Amino acid sequence: MKITRKYLLAEMTGPYLIGLASFTLVVLLNRFSRLSDLVIARGVPIRLVGRLLLSLFPPFFEITLPASLLLAVLLALGRLSADSETTALAASGVGMRGIAYPVLIAGGITFAGGMLVAWRGIPWGYWETQRALAAIVSERAGAGATEHVFHEITPDVLVYPDHVSADGQRMSGVFLSFRAAGDEPLLVFARQGRFSSSGGDGAVGVTLDKGAIHSEPAGKQVYRIASFGRMTFRIPLEIPTTPGGDDPKGMTLPQLSRKAAEMEGTGRGGTYRYHFHRRLSLAVSSISFGLLAIPLGMAQRARGKSSAFGITIAIILVYYLFLAVGGAMENRAPRTMVALLWAPNVLGLVLAGWIFRRSERRLTPFPDLPRIFRVRK
Repeated sequence: MKITRKYLLAEMTGPYLIGLASFTLVVLLNRFSRLSDLVIARGVPIRLVGRLLLSLFPPFFEITLPASLLLAVLLALGRLSADSETTALAASGVGMRGIAYPVLIAGGITFAGGMLVAWRGIPWGYWETQRALAAIVSERAGAGATEHVFHEITPDVLVYPDHVSADGQRMSGVFLSFRAAGDEPLLVFARQGRFSSSGGDGAVGVTLDKGAIHSEPAGKQVYRIASFGRMTFRIPLEIPTTPGGDDPKGMTLPQLSRKAAEMEGTGRGGTYRYHFHRRLSLAVSSISFGLLAIPLGMAQRARGKSSAFGITIAIILVYYLFLAVGGAMENRAPRTMVALLWAPNVLGLVLAGWIFRRSERRLTPFPDLPRIFRVRK
C-alpha cells in the first residue's frame, strides 16, 4: 500500500504543477497586454509593474489550486485506467478506498494552501495592488489614462480624455470632475491637458489649457461658469501603508465574520457574509473535487486520450455558476446564498461517498446502476 500511495502521489505531482502554471497563465493572459503597455508605452518602472503582477496572484490561486488538483487526479487515474494498471491494482487487492487515501493527502495539502490564500493571501493582494497602483500614479501620473474611459486618480478626481498620447502624459478633449471636501463637484472641460509626476510632494499635477469650469453651489439658485487659459490641479495621493477600511476584499476571514455580525439586521451584512463563505467554500472544494475526480478519472478508457481538460472546465464552470447566483442573492436571501455557495461541495462529497460505499473494495468507477433501479417483481 505504501508503494501504491507513493506511486499515485508521484503520478499526480507533475500534472498538478503543470495545471497550476497553465491555469494561472490563462487567467493572467488578459492582464499581460495591459502590464506590458505600462512598461513599453507608458514608461512605468519594471519594479512597480512586477509588484502589481505579484499582487494579482492570490485571487487567482483561490480557484486555480482546486482546479489543478481536479485536473491532476483526472490525468493520473485516466492514464492508469488507459494502461490497464487499475486492473493490476485491483488484482493486488487495492480498492477505491486505497486510491482515495493519496488523493485525500493531496487534497489536504491543497486545502491548507487554499485556506492560507483565503486567510492572508487575498487581503495582502488587495492592499498590495492599491499600494502598487498609487506608486505607479505617483511616478507616472498618466499611466492609467485611456481614451474614452473614466480614469480615477483619487476617489474625488475623475478624468475622461478623448485622445491620449502614446506615453499617456498628454491629452486632448479633457473632462475632469473634482470634488473638494464638503463641496459640490467642479466640472472642468479643456482642449488640452497633461500630467506631471508628484515630484516628491505626494501630489500629482494635472495642467489643463483653454477650458472652462462649471459649478452649481448647493442651496443657491445659480450656475457658474469660469473660463481659463491655463490651470494646474495638484491632487494629493493617499498611498495606503497598512490594511484597513470596509472593503471585504481587503479583510481576513475573522474580520469578515465580525463585520457580518456587526452589520446583521442592517441589510448590508450579506456582502461580508458572501465573501466569508465564498472563500471557505473554494478552499473546501479541493477535497470535494479530488474525491469526485476519482471515479471520473477511472472511467476514461479511450486509448489514453483523456478528456480531463474538458471535464475540469465543465466542473469549474458549473461551480462558478453557483457562486455567481449566490452572489446575486447576497443581500436579498442570505440563507439561500449560503446554501448555493456550499451546494457544489456537498453534492460532490455525497456523490463520491455514495460511489465509494457501493464500490467497497473494487476498482469500479460507477456502481451497477441498472441493478439499483431494477424493479423487483
